[in-house]
Amino acid sequence: MEYIVQTRHLTKTYDEHDVVSDVSMNIKKGEIYGFLGSNGAGKSTIMKLLMNLIKPTSGEIELFGEPIKEHSFDYLKRIGSMIEYPIFYEKLTAWENLELHCEYMGYHNKQAISDALDWVGLTNVEHKRPQDFSLGMRQRLCVARAIITKPELVILDEPINGLDPEGIQSMRRLFQRLNKEYGMTLLISSHIIGEIEQIADTVSMIKQGNLIEETSMASLKEKNTEFFELVTNDPKKASVILHDQLNIENFKLVDGQAIRIFSTEVPHTHISKALILNDIQITSINTKQTTLEEYFIQKIGLNKIKK
Repeated sequence: MEYIVQTRHLTKTYDEHDVVSDVSMNIKKGEIYGFLGSNGAGKSTIMKLLMNLIKPTSGEIELFGEPIKEHSFDYLKRIGSMIEYPIFYEKLTAWENLELHCEYMGYHNKQAISDALDWVGLTNVEHKRPQDFSLGMRQRLCVARAIITKPELVILDEPINGLDPEGIQSMRRLFQRLNKEYGMTLLISSHIIGEIEQIADTVSMIKQGNLIEETSMASLKEKNTEFFELVTNDPKKASVILHDQLNIENFKLVDGQAIRIFSTEVPHTHISKALILNDIQITSINTKQTTLEEYFIQKIGLNKIKK
């Protein structure tokens, strides 16, 4: 397994407070890696550490198989990034900003500027200045700058911020194209579950600077747990019957109204019979499945999927 990014026990402390704490993450070459966490969870800080914009308090970073030291900068030519707020030379046009970026990256290909603007949907505004752009247009221009040199690794911090639904969909298609057609590895952060769920191969979840979980999206989907959802007129009494008479322990009360029973080896017909015999009215009992949305929210309390 070839990893393009690895961190080991990465920690960043400000004023005796760990904003990133003991983070070990592994990004495989050629994958889309989704980085989920609420605003302020530490996602941007980790991205800055990878780009050597700030120095770790402790821990190690390895990119492209080489350790990153205090004065490591050559590796940055292999990376495209947008972190936090897009900043441009406001009095230069969009085209001139990208042209200047290519100059200091040592990438001399004028066609690449046209290609990047086309990819992000800015083909008709290349001669306008960023100061006249909306937030969504600035985001698009920043993505164009990150991908223009066709880097091996693309680091994108909340890239759909400010985009309308159509723009979000076009960005998703672009990220998948960059990954599949050009072999780019993408690290994409977000606090929106739906954005990551639809494109990521691997996902990690960060909360208050701590990496809660790192796993493949396929494995997460397999964790969607089947359960019975029972709605009764007396859920507390029903809980006692489940535990004492049916020996069911793996269940929980939801919103004070429904009971989710995860021990599905007990047929729901047996459950219904036991409750009815104890004068508990059953409003409904259905087989359901835990969604990825619920799984993520339970883990780190993220925004719901936006349709």
